[in-house]
Amino acid sequence: MSHLLTSRNELCALHDLLKLVLEQGKPNGNYLEILNCLLSVEYHPADWQQFCNFREDFLRVGGEVAARGWSRASKVYTIAKDSPTKPSYLKRLIDYPDRPRRAVAQQGGLDQLAKIAFELAKKPGYSNLSFVFLRPADLHDQFRPGYVPCPIAGDFKFRDSILNLSVMFRINDAFAVAYADLYYLRQIQLDVLAEAQKLTESDKLQHGSPGNLNIYFARTYIEKTKVIKTRDASKRVRVLPLVDQLLKEVEAYW
Repeated sequence: MSHLLTSRNELCALHDLLKLVLEQGKPNGNYLEILNCLLSVEYHPADWQQFCNFREDFLRVGGEVAARGWSRASKVYTIAKDSPTKPSYLKRLIDYPDRPRRAVAQQGGLDQLAKIAFELAKKPGYSNLSFVFLRPADLHDQFRPGYVPCPIAGDFKFRDSILNLSVMFRINDAFAVAYADLYYLRQIQLDVLAEAQKLTESDKLQHGSPGNLNIYFARTYIEKTKVIKTRDASKRVRVLPLVDQLLKEVEAYW
């Protein structure tokens, strides 16, 4: 079964995704999971700011589960250095370990975002504005469980003066990490548009605006319980009551 969620803004998208998994997710061990879900999120500046402001409430309600999810996601989206447990998504975007066949030997990795901004500025209607997070070698290395990036690839399209971004995920933790994924992917969309607008001579692009953020989840899930490990001990946290409370917090914003 496939699922399509269309949301007016990022906060509604988070709510809709959590509610879908909670109500229609299929039990799979410690998980409630949904397969084949497309989440399409509109962009409105005031709503985006509200979503950014909601982070404190998300962390307060989600406690250690949310805090650890936000921390892990922030590292991979903002620090251009791989960790033992996860490759840096930022590094993959600005220093991807590959090089064109015509490149000078010893040249560094590829800055995918800079290339996209340049091409977008030059040819706003260009259809070749794609990027990748996954390296095929990741599937062989897998130094630690979960080492393979959760997002696989993405693509920008500028049409009707609007820049849309679509991203494919192989897997997503709807409670612990989806807030961060929505936040950082939307920020990438905003940054690419702003950079292209600095470079372009196109009036249409200069006056363009962000469009939908479309995320396809091959699998998205909520853990029923989460084991929180510390240096001295570990404890189990019941996640589903936290999800219920977070949904109420989001609904209070409406």
